[in-house]
Amino acid sequence: MKKEDYILKSVYLNKKYIFMKNDKKNSLNNIIKPFFDINFFFLIITIILFGLLILTSASIDISSRNYNQPFYFTFRQMGHLLFSIFVCYFFLYLSSENLRKYNKLFFLFFLFFLILVIIPGLGKTVNYSTRWLSYGGLNLQPSEFFKLFYIIWLCAYLDTNKKNIESVKIFMIPVVVFSISSLLLLLQPDFGSTVIIFLITFIMLYIAKAKIIHLLTLLLFGLLNATILILLSDERLSRFNFFEPCANYGGDGYHLCWSLMAIGSGGVFGKGLGASTTKLSYLPEAHTDFIFAILAEELGIFGVIFTIILFYLFIKKCFFVGDKSFRLGLIFQGYLSYAIGIFISLQAFLNMSVNIGIVPTKGLALPFFSYGGSNYLVSILSIAIILRIYRDVYKKSLNSSLR
Repeated sequence: MKKEDYILKSVYLNKKYIFMKNDKKNSLNNIIKPFFDINFFFLIITIILFGLLILTSASIDISSRNYNQPFYFTFRQMGHLLFSIFVCYFFLYLSSENLRKYNKLFFLFFLFFLILVIIPGLGKTVNYSTRWLSYGGLNLQPSEFFKLFYIIWLCAYLDTNKKNIESVKIFMIPVVVFSISSLLLLLQPDFGSTVIIFLITFIMLYIAKAKIIHLLTLLLFGLLNATILILLSDERLSRFNFFEPCANYGGDGYHLCWSLMAIGSGGVFGKGLGASTTKLSYLPEAHTDFIFAILAEELGIFGVIFTIILFYLFIKKCFFVGDKSFRLGLIFQGYLSYAIGIFISLQAFLNMSVNIGIVPTKGLALPFFSYGGSNYLVSILSIAIILRIYRDVYKKSLNSSLR
């Protein structure tokens, strides 16, 4: 065989091998693509596993002291994860159109549970707040579920009235529903959840292209009422000492003071995973509301940046699905994708802000990281909804291209 023929044959075989390899890869992508976005799937797996790792480190001391089991909270959180996946497996069979169709039913169901919490004798009180319903060893926090299904109702409402959103009457309905919901939340009291649903209501009305004058009025209304609620409560007012928390070290500044010391001691590279000293009986709620401080202490600025990037990629992917939904005329799905991205990322942003002392201390979980069954289930359920929307959008885009 001539040298030229040998070279040509080698190039041909190499090209054939590469083509077959790419063909196999494309075939795998084509199989997976109708069901979920593989990049989004691996992003969620990364967030969940990273969250479990940080929770294990943050809770190992309190687990050993209180339960004589170093991985007590980790195993329970893994149980929450498995239960959440089980629930979401069935929820994935509910199409986004059916979710839109039955949005009022879901909303009223969890509104009913929100009412049950404030009935004397039914709600469970922890740290002066009555936010839980307890049955046997099971604790349920209805406000977590209510926030998600309030968002679903709001998106369905905005879709139905998208052409008339500039009308004062149409604009006022979400404001009235929010006001009733916030009253029930404040009776627990749960000021943090009230702030979250207000911000989401405001942002979604802006996305729906409500009149600027109406939005400014709503913002003024919200700020005025928030100011009154803060001034009427000594407990809420005391939390505005967050500018100098260590000056009130023995009182309301204790949590934030230790949180800031933990973050500051982490530096750029951190002390190393598991090496936090602040979690050793110094910082209360190290495995729940202040888990971000432990993350920063152990992994440093690089760990903080990595966490922020994960949530940035999450909201970016949700907005991508939302944009694609809008282009295909799936307005409800578009609104809901945007709202869920904002919902999860806003909670993360507020939790981080509390930990670094730029907003008043408030009991808000860091999604996928903080220990807790209700918030964890709602976070996983939110992902399931995005995956279902992605699937419905893919089907619609396929049908559109076939036409």
